[in-house]
Amino acid sequence: MQHPPNSSVSTLLLYATASLLLGGCASNLAPVRTFAEQTQKMSVHFEPMLASGVHSCMDKAMRKRLILAERFDAQASEQAARADCAAIAQASMSVASLNAVLLRYAHTMAALADDKLPLYQEEFGGLGDALGGLAQPGAGAPLLDANKLSKVVKLSEHLSRLATQRRQQSALRELLDEQKAVDIVSNALKEYAQRSYRAGLQDELRDLDLLRGAVDKAAPREPLAANYIRTRLHLEGRQLQEREKIVAAYVAAVDALQASVAALRANFDRLQATELERQLAQFSRDVATLQKQAVFYGPARW
Repeated sequence: MQHPPNSSVSTLLLYATASLLLGGCASNLAPVRTFAEQTQKMSVHFEPMLASGVHSCMDKAMRKRLILAERFDAQASEQAARADCAAIAQASMSVASLNAVLLRYAHTMAALADDKLPLYQEEFGGLGDALGGLAQPGAGAPLLDANKLSKVVKLSEHLSRLATQRRQQSALRELLDEQKAVDIVSNALKEYAQRSYRAGLQDELRDLDLLRGAVDKAAPREPLAANYIRTRLHLEGRQLQEREKIVAAYVAAVDALQASVAALRANFDRLQATELERQLAQFSRDVATLQKQAVFYGPARW
């Protein structure tokens, strides 16, 4: 019986050992990938909230003019609605840059967990200026004070620096050490969801009651048109109630995100810990709930 040359045996052993090491590394970092994937999903489902808030403002303004105006001019009403909603549209652009930081954080962690070099084309040079002028919804105070803003900008700069390095384990630890900055970013997004998006939906629900009263007064003159508008207002009300549930689902997902960062940081040397596995499973369930509820983002079209 012939035996393989020693060099061939050595090569086979080398490949086998490398495969085991790589496989073990990939398996050990699975919780990091799970966290990164769920954070990406959560961030992606925040984006429609921004567009939906602008569209909701426009629809509300147009709907009021359609029902309450004696003479309705669609083009003039649309232009007036854009002016009414300009501040919301501007704020949504700044909030989008904040969500982009969280999404970039997740992308970087996913890439590091797979030992890949993350590449970014976008620049975050104007992040400080964009967020510095962002006020709390319904208040004049800034959404991020100077201390919080500096931490967010530092996190963004840190992500850019890590994108040029290949230090897997130490880079992941550094990202987890940015827990406070991640909490600041995610809390600001949560506050927008609660104090801007939800508040807009509640305003719309109150407007529907006003519009129903106007339709009831016109019903004797135009019964068919009144019945049609009543139906549309009813469907709109149901849709608004479902859209309001998105906020609760998003808030739960953010809370689970923050708990997951803390759990990963505390258990980075033992990523198979039961409490970490349990926390990541809860995060995945909360994100799945957000995904299911997010189908109601769009308003009921007229």
